[in-house]
Amino acid sequence: MKTPPSATDHEGQPRTIGVEVELSGLTLEEIAAAVIATYGGRVEPESRSRYQCEVVGHRFDQFGAFKIELDASLLKDGRLDDTFRKIGLEAGELTDSIEDLVERSAMHVVPMEVVTPPLPLERLPELEELREALLKRAVKDTRSAWFFAFGLHLNPSVPSVEATELRDVLRAFLLLYEWLVERLEVDTARKLTPYIDPFPRRYSKLVLTPGYEPDLTGLIDDYLEHNPTRNRPLDMLPLFTWLDRDRVLSVVDDGLTSSRPTFHYRLPNCNIADPAWSITREWDHWVVVERLAADKALLERMTGEWHKRHEHPLAHRLERIKAAIAQWFE
Repeated sequence: MKTPPSATDHEGQPRTIGVEVELSGLTLEEIAAAVIATYGGRVEPESRSRYQCEVVGHRFDQFGAFKIELDASLLKDGRLDDTFRKIGLEAGELTDSIEDLVERSAMHVVPMEVVTPPLPLERLPELEELREALLKRAVKDTRSAWFFAFGLHLNPSVPSVEATELRDVLRAFLLLYEWLVERLEVDTARKLTPYIDPFPRRYSKLVLTPGYEPDLTGLIDDYLEHNPTRNRPLDMLPLFTWLDRDRVLSVVDDGLTSSRPTFHYRLPNCNIADPAWSITREWDHWVVVERLAADKALLERMTGEWHKRHEHPLAHRLERIKAAIAQWFE
């Protein structure tokens, strides 16, 4: 497991990471049983519903609960009942029947999601125990069906909330994006769905322009102007909501964006049905982003190179051709 350049968060405390795993093929009860068999604990009775539950009293209990839920807000938030009432139907047998039908259908296309508590970074490898337990239970993942666009989301606490440092993480991610997509072999279904839409070219050009030095308000405003959505491979809305809630909610108020001082890295597949896949390896790829962001000299060179290549593509191509010819003659 690779270590990031900073082991402490913006408050000088040891950094933490929360993990969200999307999967299918198992019921709520089966996933909860896997968590309990691996780490101990029990299902919190008050949290139990048809669509979600919490496991408490486990090995990591001091950091919070494991949350397991059907990733469909229409079901778990009770909005289906509200929808029926608006058209004059009262909750009852009809509602229950329709919910049963929706739930059975959703189980085939909507993932179950396991959300871990925020753990100290050094304890991330312990989640591989749960991965192995789920693998033994015939779990299904991104590649189990062509329409499964399941992902692994990593939520590491931020080492800094300074505008320049956050800009540099964005720069590093944009510079490494194509490499990451190729390296991670991002599934076609996930590319086609809107969940990890790439950053718009205009936004990439803005952030990677030499001399782009906004303050925190400007950085948030620019992000919101170009990315008024959660569907980015590096979703900054949770962090920006935590930093300036009113500013973000004035643009994106979908009731789904949480507020927390973390990055929300959404790019990796969830290949949990593959015995060779691991959560820590996906973390290692994220560390490359943080390491580039911390290497200011390299980041500046790569940013300048990106800008030349995209502002003057023909000249850049000619330079590469001339270099290749010179190398050939040598």
